[in-house]
Amino acid sequence: MLKRKDMHEPLFMRSLKRGPAPLHPKDISLVLGYSGLSSQSVVLEIGAGSGFTTVALARIAKKVISYEVRKDFYEIVSHNVSLLGLRNVVLKNEDGLNAENEKERFDLVFCDVPENHKFASLAERVLKKGGYFAAHCLHAEQAKETHLAAEECLEEVFTLESIVREYDVKKFGFRPKHIGLTHTGYLVFGRKR
Repeated sequence: MLKRKDMHEPLFMRSLKRGPAPLHPKDISLVLGYSGLSSQSVVLEIGAGSGFTTVALARIAKKVISYEVRKDFYEIVSHNVSLLGLRNVVLKNEDGLNAENEKERFDLVFCDVPENHKFASLAERVLKKGGYFAAHCLHAEQAKETHLAAEECLEEVFTLESIVREYDVKKFGFRPKHIGLTHTGYLVFGRKR
């Protein structure tokens, strides 16, 4: 059941088991849009959390390989992937640095962990030419560190923040709501040369 009306989550997300705070749909959509994710894409995810991003990626991509080091989060993601019947997700209860050993080459490496900056160089090694690195950062310091690390090994590095304003629509009156969903995190992007 939807707990926060301002989230406006897609219906499939409303039945998912909750765990750590999920990425908001507005942020997931930027990852999908800027990376050019398609039905032929293979994705590496580092830090699955509760799996909301995992399932959003898997509903579009050909395959998602997801690393989640915490056992409690891994169990939540496993439940959510199973609940939706997704067969194109490979979950690993391991440190994301182990992804170095993957035989696949990826179209997108998505990170949502406190140490995102550590994965920029790994992304450069496992991405296909032209593939994208994207990282969700909660704090400005984390975004800055991740951005600078990405500049060392990737090109077209940029950082975004998405702010959304919802509107009150009445028979007489159309104006922004008094309360809005503003900062939910930063997104750092980079592309493999």
